[in-house]
Amino acid sequence: MTITPKLILSAVAICVSCNALADSEKKFLYTLTNNIKESENTVAQYKRLNDGTIQFIRFYKTNGTGINNDTHGKLGPQDNDSQIIVTNDKKRLYAVNTHSNNISGFNINKDGTLTDIPGSPFPSKGIAPVSINISGNILMAANRNEDYHQKTSLSDPEGASYTSFEIQQNGALIYADSLKVPGFQKPAQIHASKTVKNLFFADEFQVDVDFDGDGNRSFLAGPKNSVQGQVRTMRVDDKGKITLTDVATLPETIENYLYIGSPGVPSMPLGIWSHPSQNILYAGFVTRNQLGVFSYDHFGRLKFVNAVNNSGQDICWVLVNKQATRLYTVNNLPRLNTQQTASTISVYDIAGKNALSPMEIQVVDVPIPGESFINNRNLLQPGSTSFEIALSPDEDFLYVINQRINQTEENTIKTGNAIHSFSVRKDGSIKAAASVDLSKDGFPSNSRAQGVVAVDL
Repeated sequence: MTITPKLILSAVAICVSCNALADSEKKFLYTLTNNIKESENTVAQYKRLNDGTIQFIRFYKTNGTGINNDTHGKLGPQDNDSQIIVTNDKKRLYAVNTHSNNISGFNINKDGTLTDIPGSPFPSKGIAPVSINISGNILMAANRNEDYHQKTSLSDPEGASYTSFEIQQNGALIYADSLKVPGFQKPAQIHASKTVKNLFFADEFQVDVDFDGDGNRSFLAGPKNSVQGQVRTMRVDDKGKITLTDVATLPETIENYLYIGSPGVPSMPLGIWSHPSQNILYAGFVTRNQLGVFSYDHFGRLKFVNAVNNSGQDICWVLVNKQATRLYTVNNLPRLNTQQTASTISVYDIAGKNALSPMEIQVVDVPIPGESFINNRNLLQPGSTSFEIALSPDEDFLYVINQRINQTEENTIKTGNAIHSFSVRKDGSIKAAASVDLSKDGFPSNSRAQGVVAVDL
């Protein structure tokens, strides 16, 4: 047979097509069902396709129990981030089981499947672990000590805590140290600095207020007002010993206009993320609808720099791209007196000098499954709102977890837990690409899905 240029080009095309297919087979997304049935929590594995859609593969039991977030249709109390995390070498995945007070560990196989790490799940050495993160060989956990469906006798009278673990060669977690949180502050997220090894930040957040005067139903823990929050910095050595470096309260930046009729609510942090190449920490000032900016030194001592406005309502989770040109925030509710009908995602320019003075360049509505309802502020609220977010490794797509917020008995609609994907344009702006109703994949509607990570193997 004569080999012609046409045949050569055909062979090359076939080869390129095969490689593209092989690459798509190695792209995965993992999330937690947060199943509240005893020992039935699971990690869900999805295949990520090149058009932004995801295809369900299977569940992996954590042998733990998720947190029951049936809070009479309210947001919270488990407003947290980083419930599921993958090691930098992409060989292991860890996830929290908040109600059973432990952390599950899995080996990630070459085909993306998960197998239990020997000894998993590992006790978190605290009550209600809600967030985990890794720096070097150290895994840190934030134990919120708040689970309204867990027996009071199981709670820690000394309050919440942070615990450190050494990651062994086989992935097992060996407890190293604990740091108690005084004053009954409530940890929401633990985050490892991108620039300083073994430096961790944590935000502590709780707002429990009778907004509408409707008695105990308006409280999460009630019947006393509890409004508090701060940012904490900790250094951890290679053996896991924790040293407290700094505790920063948030500055009062602008006149409070979020909680109408409830003056005096202070600036509160919810959602933190560090700059990948500079010692800068970003924080969502949720009660001010602002994005806060802090600088920090090598020891982690924080200095407030700036706060810029956010066009959404209840700015919460924060994420920065690897190039440090764009920052994304989840804004949990639609803003009053605007055309917003759902949660929104804000995009900020943080390139160059904007790193210390971010510029909001886009606000996008998140698709909303399910029906709206009257929330604890006597306001119409979407039945599904956005929580954690993740970028794909190539940063072509942004993935957003939505939770079924209306867990009241009168809500018979099963939808609300969802994953939405947004395509990321070259300029960092985003556009809705696809949505997946998680109930169709077997997620229980009486649980609120949480945590999301995207991995290329």
